[in-house]
Amino acid sequence: MGGYRPVKTKCWIAFLKFKNCKHIRTTASHDQWQCPGCFRNVVVREKDKEIPSFHINTNLDTMKIDKKEFWSWVETNC
Repeated sequence: MGGYRPVKTKCWIAFLKFKNCKHIRTTASHDQWQCPGCFRNVVVREKDKEIPSFHINTNLDTMKIDKKEFWSWVETNC
């Protein structure tokens, strides 16, 4: 189980889609996703190979998702 390691960008995008988040726009190199129940957009740079752990934690807080739930999903699906 992780928590302080980066996650491959493809895995993070798959998780966003799993949570019914929708890609709404791309500004420069940043893709913005709107997730149900979120008070702000989740921002991702799809050009990067990995998403740093602090970005993951911040976005999970925005999405109101428990970190254990996310890491469990990663272990099963990525």
